[in-house]
Amino acid sequence: MSAMSSEQAEQIIQLFLNRFIRKDYAAMLDLFDEDVIFEFPYVPNPSPKQLEGKTALQQHLQMLDKILAITSFTTPIVNVSADSPVFFAQFEGSGILLADGKTYEQQYISVVELRDDKIVRYQDYWNPLAMM
Repeated sequence: MSAMSSEQAEQIIQLFLNRFIRKDYAAMLDLFDEDVIFEFPYVPNPSPKQLEGKTALQQHLQMLDKILAITSFTTPIVNVSADSPVFFAQFEGSGILLADGKTYEQQYISVVELRDDKIVRYQDYWNPLAMM
């Protein structure tokens, strides 16, 4: 395991958010390792708490497009873990819930682990009540 710079962490999360907003999922998925573990610790049942691999993440993004349109993210606050390939990002997202047109406002905390400049683990902490 090697440490990363704050600049590297900020660049990765900003690329992730920009590509997500543009719905450039192919480019977004390029940031991830083939065997990425993407976790949603607070998601309610029956939704999966963990996705394994880029294919599962791509399928999740396609499903998400049918229920939610995120239109903006705030500039993330990024903290890098000392002597490890992990960083933490805090940011907010805004959008629309497609089923009823309600406003979607969310606060996110992401824990991201890298290996060979690819995301191998992404923990996505968000409040599921914002989806209701």
